[in-house]
Amino acid sequence: MTAAIRSPDSPRRSRSTGKATTDATKSKVTSIARARRAKTGPELPNYSPADEQAKPRPQASVLKVMPDRQSHPMWLQSLLRVERASSAALVLLLGGALTLYGLTVYGEQRWSQEYQKLETLRRGEQQLSAASEVLKHQLAKEAENPETGLAAQKPGDTIFLRPAPENRSPGAPTPNSEEPALQKRSGGETPLGY
Repeated sequence: MTAAIRSPDSPRRSRSTGKATTDATKSKVTSIARARRAKTGPELPNYSPADEQAKPRPQASVLKVMPDRQSHPMWLQSLLRVERASSAALVLLLGGALTLYGLTVYGEQRWSQEYQKLETLRRGEQQLSAASEVLKHQLAKEAENPETGLAAQKPGDTIFLRPAPENRSPGAPTPNSEEPALQKRSGGETPLGY
């Protein structure tokens, strides 16, 4: 694909007559584009992209030489190293401070949530203990009522159960009666249950 730009000096056809106009310098009418170009600067040359590809580009004859890094004085190099080290330390300190701040805020939020849970559990415990006491009181009142059919406890109605035999090794002798066991206990040993 090629493109061409029309020169402002090229002949144009008149809309009314269809004839080519005379040179723009002889005409008293100036186009708006020409007036703008006169104010802004020179006209661009008429070219096509195909012409530009064919032209060889001139080589740059002047090369800029960048200064060598070793050409800085020693005191300037040491100041640059101090600047880099302090920048790195500043970044680390800022990162640590932001991390510590985030952990502190997160910890406080978690603590307040857990404290709310603890308070809810305490209120539930108080309500349960109050309900338990109310139930005990209600059962005691119902037990006193003779219409419920409950009888008062008598000492003669108490049932005593023998303890289950201890698991012993197969070679150990089993006691036949409780008397030797009572004699061993009364020998100054205190029972483990007290």
